[in-house]
Amino acid sequence: MALLYPEIEISAQNFAAFLREEISKEKMVTLDFYYISDKIDAWWLSSDSNEKFYKLKAKLIDLLFSNLEHEHIQLLDSVGLAHSKIAAICIKNIFKIDSPKLALLVHESLSDLFHVTDIKYEYEEHKTLYLKEAAIKYRDWGSGYGEITPHSDDIYENLNIDYLSLTTCRDSTKTPTKCFFPKNFLVSFNYEELFRLKSIKAKFKSGKNVDVLIERERNVLEYSEKHGFRFFLDFRIDNITGERMVPCSQEGRFLLDKIRNSLESCQYESSIPETGSFFIVANHKVLHARGQMNLNIESADQFSKVSSLSNTPRLLYRSKGPRREYLDL
Repeated sequence: MALLYPEIEISAQNFAAFLREEISKEKMVTLDFYYISDKIDAWWLSSDSNEKFYKLKAKLIDLLFSNLEHEHIQLLDSVGLAHSKIAAICIKNIFKIDSPKLALLVHESLSDLFHVTDIKYEYEEHKTLYLKEAAIKYRDWGSGYGEITPHSDDIYENLNIDYLSLTTCRDSTKTPTKCFFPKNFLVSFNYEELFRLKSIKAKFKSGKNVDVLIERERNVLEYSEKHGFRFFLDFRIDNITGERMVPCSQEGRFLLDKIRNSLESCQYESSIPETGSFFIVANHKVLHARGQMNLNIESADQFSKVSSLSNTPRLLYRSKGPRREYLDL
């Protein structure tokens, strides 16, 4: 842990105190774009929807920069960095029109402005989230009907996924994304347990959303001066591959099971499951999850067989990837 205290040999108690202090400051910020939503809706209604997507996106980004309040623009560069202590931002009332193309335009524009480099793997379809075939048979799947357990995305990949962003086109089920902070799920850990977390390793595996099995062994806790503490945790249990996170030791099993148990009752934040909302989280600062969809199982089964972007009851767009860096001249 030389990055933390280069001048001294850190003790378990000092490490735990520093970890607890740092994660206690992490927060979610909620913004209301009510003052711009009418302008975005009017712009969309007056636009040629057949115009090239990249041209429409450029016009929308210009509209955003021309109308957003200064303090909101300042937050675009803040998510997931050690100095900001902002681990998630939820924006509501960006637009009111239920249009899949407008929602996608807003999603791609805001994801770009928040520095998300969206990664599209050839073995995974990740962009559109709605009830897909066999939805009722699976939990822990973004396009399924069942509960999704707290996790961070793509920990099995070699590339670190810094951000996850979600935009809601519609959600008649009113099923929010949940956001779990380490300060809440580690509240019962004593200083020795917090200290031991830094040496715990686990093997992470891909699940149903990926067509091939990918595995990676890594630490569950890391630190850097740029990002502060980052957690690599995935408590999903896939129907096919089983546990997505397998501890490499008995000590690891004990500590990770303790976190799993605490997640069942600990406090969490929620996104706003309404048309025109945008939710971005620092993928290694918080865990995200979803309860079973607020829809009866018969309706979910029917929608999964006939769903399209125009009639599905819940349609979200998703991006995930590393932070895009810019040269500041």
